[in-house]
Amino acid sequence: MKFILTLFTIALLNTVLFAQADSTATTPEVNIEVYDVVAVYRSHIDGRGRTREFTSLIKGEIIKYDESTGVLTFKARDGKMYSLQSDEYKYFEYDKEFTSKVKKPKVIKPRKEAGFEFSVGLNVGFLNIPTGIQFDDSLVGGSTAGFELPICIKVGVSKYLNKNSHVGLTAEYALIGSGTTYFNGGARYQYMYNPAKNAAFYFPIELKYSHYTADYYYVQYTDAVSTSTYYASNTDYDADVTLSGLELNIGQGISFALKNKKSLSLELMLVKQFVLSEKFDIDHTVTPSTNFDVFGARMSVFMNF
Repeated sequence: MKFILTLFTIALLNTVLFAQADSTATTPEVNIEVYDVVAVYRSHIDGRGRTREFTSLIKGEIIKYDESTGVLTFKARDGKMYSLQSDEYKYFEYDKEFTSKVKKPKVIKPRKEAGFEFSVGLNVGFLNIPTGIQFDDSLVGGSTAGFELPICIKVGVSKYLNKNSHVGLTAEYALIGSGTTYFNGGARYQYMYNPAKNAAFYFPIELKYSHYTADYYYVQYTDAVSTSTYYASNTDYDADVTLSGLELNIGQGISFALKNKKSLSLELMLVKQFVLSEKFDIDHTVTPSTNFDVFGARMSVFMNF
């Protein structure tokens, strides 16, 4: 079931993203300007004190050219007049065409400013879970921490308060994990700094209930036997862990505006859980004292529509 949900989410993201591309390519527009030009001699002194000569092209209009003397009367685009002797210019040319690309104004894609928005996507996270086990003479070893890399499906629905912010509900369920179950759900608030941009940064914060179970923890007890010769043997016991608590997520995101008021979001969230209840089940008469803590981070990508 988890595998099918993963494929469905990836297929949905790909379909929406590729649907944004135009089916026909547009040819860039060019602007053509026609000027008379004259290449005048220039000179400058380089870093070694040597005189270097070069030519500089001036655009404008040839007013008069005297073939007998070679004197050229020229009006530049800025209105400045030149009377150039034949040894002051290299060549001149009538009606030379100059082309340049027309810079199109940037199109700002419209974003939602009211109503409801639905979200679906994936995230990958890292959870560090110190157990806080207290060792003593009989409890001599065990899992001091757990590490999870959950890949979750993320869904949500929200209501816009204004063009900058909206509130709603969000939930995540781990699709991939070995012997573990992890899910969360709760409230979300998001504030976008500048929605008038196609790529806009935003601040998200979430407060959710979370539930986590795993069966790979263990503890090690010493079973002492006293006979004529005293010795001690250590025994490992598998443990099942169940944690429930409040989860606070806070971070930074960037939203890319797409067509039809859709958007693609990328965000990085820091995760801190406040454990409300913890259960450490082992097949032993003595249950170890624990003090679980959960913190980490997650990276998400999801579509909004």
